[in-house]
Amino acid sequence: MGKSMKEMKKKLMKNAKFQKEYDILEEEFAVVHALIEARTRARLTQQEVAERMGTTQSAIARMESGSGFPSMTSIKKYAEATNSKIKINLIAA
Repeated sequence: MGKSMKEMKKKLMKNAKFQKEYDILEEEFAVVHALIEARTRARLTQQEVAERMGTTQSAIARMESGSGFPSMTSIKKYAEATNSKIKINLIAA
């Protein structure tokens, strides 16, 4: 049986080049994770979120895959569709 994603990530994070690239994309990964978590918490499929947003399932899949950063308008619609609220934190680097 294959390794879990957490185990794989832990192993890959030991590689300095991988860690550097991961850190560059960390904010995008956080957004993707938050979107998927909101949909899962709402017990909705991508298709159901799409219908509530007036878009297509493939558009939701793109948002959740991290291919292209979604606009704030799309994030607001996604939050509404999943009965969620948006909270943005800017923290010192």
